[in-house]
Amino acid sequence: MPFSPLRLLFPRQFRDLPQRRLILNLLRSAHIVCFSLLIGGLYYELPAEAWRPWLIGAVLSGLGLFAVDLYGSFLALFEVRGVSVLIKLGMLSLLPWLEGDARIGWLIFIIFFSSMISHSTRRFRHRSLAPAAFLRKYRPRDPREPTDE
Repeated sequence: MPFSPLRLLFPRQFRDLPQRRLILNLLRSAHIVCFSLLIGGLYYELPAEAWRPWLIGAVLSGLGLFAVDLYGSFLALFEVRGVSVLIKLGMLSLLPWLEGDARIGWLIFIIFFSSMISHSTRRFRHRSLAPAAFLRKYRPRDPREPTDE
């Protein structure tokens, strides 16, 4: 069976991260604290030195959450949850061009968007948007499922 570099990103079985649930809970809690304090700092028009560490914390904790999903398989990028992260990053990239109330409103919209996705059903969040041919080739297999390899 030839080695495929894509199998590093799309393993035959989902990789399990030890203590995954604990790691996700810690990162999610840190993410909520950081973006809450970030928005508070922006809302009350504090100097950047007051809210910048919370911005960095929100970005790092968000990337950590996404990295845990990607560790299992990069197929997460092709699911609603992964696509929504990419959309959220795009929406966040517009922030430097916004000021004052527009910036706060946009951040609140992003929080609503993110919450709607993250608190939707597992079936919806994990719905694949990848083409069927791609899924046939790269989706992880159930170990009980017969293979033709």
